[in-house]
Amino acid sequence: MGVVETGKLPVGKRARAAFVAALEASDDRAERHYLELKSGFDLNRRADRRKVVKFILGAAHREPVKAARHFEGHAVLVLGLPLDGVRGVPKFEVMDLEREIVEFAGPEPPVWDIDTIAVDGGRDIVLIIVDPPTGRIWPVLKDGEPLWSGDIYMRADGQTRKANGPEVVAMLSRAATPGSVLDVAVEPVGGVEAYVVDDDELRAFVEWHVERLEAQVDVESARSPFGLVQPILHTDRRSREAFLSAVDEWAAEALEEPTVGLHELAAQMSRAFAVKIVNNTTASLKDVRLDITFDVPLTALDWEDKDEDIDLFAGRPRDRGQESFLTAVALDHGRLFASTHSSDGAIRIDKQNPTELVVELRRLHAEQAVTTPDRDVVLVAFVGDMSVAPQKVIASWRLVAGEINEVLKGTFEVSVSTRDWRGPLHSVISQRRGDQPVVEEA
Repeated sequence: MGVVETGKLPVGKRARAAFVAALEASDDRAERHYLELKSGFDLNRRADRRKVVKFILGAAHREPVKAARHFEGHAVLVLGLPLDGVRGVPKFEVMDLEREIVEFAGPEPPVWDIDTIAVDGGRDIVLIIVDPPTGRIWPVLKDGEPLWSGDIYMRADGQTRKANGPEVVAMLSRAATPGSVLDVAVEPVGGVEAYVVDDDELRAFVEWHVERLEAQVDVESARSPFGLVQPILHTDRRSREAFLSAVDEWAAEALEEPTVGLHELAAQMSRAFAVKIVNNTTASLKDVRLDITFDVPLTALDWEDKDEDIDLFAGRPRDRGQESFLTAVALDHGRLFASTHSSDGAIRIDKQNPTELVVELRRLHAEQAVTTPDRDVVLVAFVGDMSVAPQKVIASWRLVAGEINEVLKGTFEVSVSTRDWRGPLHSVISQRRGDQPVVEEA
């Protein structure tokens, strides 16, 4: 008889293949409340799919402490063990199984997962994995042989059966007095960058840009005193009035918040910020949402690759003549092929300033740690003097998960690195304005 390891849930293709091999060398005495084995199964048959539903419901009603001793609280149903020389189950649609589970257990059934191990003949060994019990009760919600509406199932050693009276009473007691379900820790990865800048010099640079842009219209008018247009490739698609209006609108915003002109540079020069989310429970959480705020005003920016060119106030209107109709078509054409980015597990900027961040996870598995990608966002603070730069920032977080009527809150400290940008920015601005020789176009 093969030795079947049940202390930990087998994770990964190799571990699960070894687990199945041990089961094949064993016999049905390996079946317990945490493990069921099936041969000659076909998930294209409604009757067999309902047997899976029955197992999932029964596994979800086990006593939590007893369940936690094996497979880290999970229960496993293995389908397709050899029978009469035939190994595995035929190909099937997971959607059909999901639909059957929802019909009998409701739109929020016990959390379950599926994995397959390919075998000969285009067939698969199938593992149905049910999360540790949470104390919730799931009665059958409709009639359909062999399941009947109102019945409550229990997974016992070697069988899944209807719960008896004392077992139902124990389930009701656990459901009435649940302990805290959420036990999640949140830790920072990376920090905040504080940059010392001169707002007055930045505002003066905005005014210089305004004069330069407005002068382009004056030069254009002087060259065409009778309203004659230039060749089509040099004609700006923006009317004179629209161009000047865009300049005025941009200048008003930039003068009010001059550090906006440093956003692109800061997004390239700053360390990325990420968070590590640790689930300390033996139950998986789904539809997790983490909200993060900070005790001081910060600016959140999308992380960018470093660029050799330094373009301050990159959001200003393009120079006159640089937005032709052909340019607009080219830009629109490029946007058609913009790739989409999955937001699952990524930090999303909900509010740029003051910063509010959101992380959403479809699933946070039991005793799992997830770190958000290290190229999502950067956190920066712009200050006028080294003495007012914060030494650390306190982040407050709030976490909720689907099906759990509990809110978990906490805080963590984020380190701050301070750099004085006044000298380098003065040099860049002076070169751009022509006050110093331009070594390279900025």
